Amino acid sequence: MSCSSSPVSYHRLEPKHAAIYRVVRLCALSASPAQFSSTFEREITFDAQTWTNRLSNVDAATFIASKHDIEYLEEYAAKQVDEWARWNEPSQFVMEGRELDGVVTVLRSFEDPKDAFLVSFWVNPGVRRRGIGTRLVEEAIGWARGHDLDGQPFTRVVLDVLKDNVAARSVYERCGFEEQGDSPEDAKEARYNCIF
Repeated sequence: MSCSSSPVSYHRLEPKHAAIYRVVRLCALSASPAQFSSTFEREITFDAQTWTNRLSNVDAATFIASKHDIEYLEEYAAKQVDEWARWNEPSQFVMEGRELDGVVTVLRSFEDPKDAFLVSFWVNPGVRRRGIGTRLVEEAIGWARGHDLDGQPFTRVVLDVLKDNVAARSVYERCGFEEQGDSPEDAKEARYNCIF
């Protein structure tokens, strides 16, 4: 992808964008491995159907930030998908992901169906502190606020974040999240929520 100084665009990914999602997710796992509970080594083994399935969940939404519009990304992915499938080194994804500025997913919580759970939030280190993370989180909150499947609307968005991830915690707090204490999953993480 070529360098561009154009403004950032935000896109909700659909199942047809599985190749784009794979690249940005593996880029995130490569560039910021300590930020996630999963690993590059685990997710590089996922087949194309796994990536498509992740974007097919009607109770979830994944948003990306990019310097390019979604049509450009679709065309580029169509040309690159075979090459991307052969890659297996983190550095390959970090270089390719330089035009993909961030990603976030929000999905129905397994703990309480009235909660949306925000996961996999990442902003490319080269573009941090430019409001991209805040806008991605706002996109996720907006989707959750308006989502109502079978009469089960969300009442809040919940997330867990490493206590030492000061930058992410700052973004969450700017977006209206309040800390609730330790995560019930991991004492190294704090639980936050944003009530509608």
